[in-house]
Amino acid sequence: MKSKIISFLIISVLLIGAVLLGFNITNQQVKQKDSQIAHLQKEKADLKATNDRLSETVKRQSKTVIAEDEKRIRETAQSFVKAMFEMKKGTSFQEKSATLKPFVTDEYHNTLFGNVKDKYNLFDDITVSDINVYFDTYDPKKDDYKVFVQFNERLDTEASDKVENSVTSVQLDLVRTGDGWKINDLQRFNLKPLGY
Repeated sequence: MKSKIISFLIISVLLIGAVLLGFNITNQQVKQKDSQIAHLQKEKADLKATNDRLSETVKRQSKTVIAEDEKRIRETAQSFVKAMFEMKKGTSFQEKSATLKPFVTDEYHNTLFGNVKDKYNLFDDITVSDINVYFDTYDPKKDDYKVFVQFNERLDTEASDKVENSVTSVQLDLVRTGDGWKINDLQRFNLKPLGY
């Protein structure tokens, strides 16, 4: 009788041990599979993001999209130059903040209008005309361009009935954003040497 109880206890302990061991092995396999699933889901998300980015680049390579994007770059540059450089006598540069906001990045808008002493145009009406935009050959993979803009600037001084015309040039740094092309920086320069 005693040997039956001992053998029953041994078999019970072995059976409980086998069940616990089986449960532990199954648990580890489930954790391993969960880890693999998480890794594969991350890989899938990365591949989808890459695929979306490449699809966007492919879309940009169609002739109509290229022509439209080039047109948007030119229109953005022309509209910005007109809004930036034209001023009526007695107006403030800070008044241009809302007008220029759609054309510039937030960072550049802060550079232009944040913590800057306001400037007033006291004497002249300034108008811009004959705007010409130049930039490199369009590449759908590029997300930034240096755009050169040349334009005629007319200063109409009321006090002396004098009109000054000058050819002015600027370099605009345009970047592609979710809202289209925006100006990120501007450098003004003269193509004609002083004294001419």
